[in-house]
Amino acid sequence: MNSLLTVINTTPRNNPDHVIARSFLDHFDHLADLNVYEVAQACYTSRSGLRRFCQSIGFENFSSIKRSAFEWRRHYDYFTGYVNHDNFRAHMAASLASMVATIDKLVTDEDLNALVNVLHDARTVLLVASDFSSMAVRDFQQAMLVMHKVVYLVTDSVGDEAMFASLGPSDVVLVISATGNYAQVSRQQIEQTGALRALVTFNRDQHLAEPYEVVLYLSDEDLGRSRSVYAKYGVNYLFDLLYNRYFTRFGS
Repeated sequence: MNSLLTVINTTPRNNPDHVIARSFLDHFDHLADLNVYEVAQACYTSRSGLRRFCQSIGFENFSSIKRSAFEWRRHYDYFTGYVNHDNFRAHMAASLASMVATIDKLVTDEDLNALVNVLHDARTVLLVASDFSSMAVRDFQQAMLVMHKVVYLVTDSVGDEAMFASLGPSDVVLVISATGNYAQVSRQQIEQTGALRALVTFNRDQHLAEPYEVVLYLSDEDLGRSRSVYAKYGVNYLFDLLYNRYFTRFGS
């Protein structure tokens, strides 16, 4: 789903890839029932054209796209479960207050000081996040420029992944992976880099944390598979804390 949304967000509406991606998204709730000939006809393309599109977004062929049909139920439960509360305003207010208190407890002033010192002293800072989690990171990237610190960013759709191999002990890679999924996807690249490696996550799987010298957990519980205020607002709150501390220590 994320790959298809990236296509429609980055291509003109009359682009053939946009048309194919939109067709898959329009029928995502019954993806497994799609017929390759019908989809090709509806998108004014051929079977080989569909195959090329599938390969361009990381899938082997049309059948491999259909095997992603399970995502519909997973995404449906993920997003609707988040808002399915009788008094949503009260639920959100209590959840946000609890989130702030928990992050303040888990991420100490000493943790913030240590991380901003690393960021300040690093020759190169590389932030790594999924497109889904990247909005807070992009904001932090812009804010750091005011502090005369250029920060690089790699997500699903932007950034130079070749940077991983070029980084050394004077550099830092900060991975933001709320659920832990993106950390798992990028694990091989993280393990190969010579930079100091730090992770921000809600996923408490110890195997996930193995490649990192620094791990900041933003919740007491393992929230790796659920949508919560922690996943939606926790990273933003952490980066606000981090930027405030950087500004306090190194701002002019």
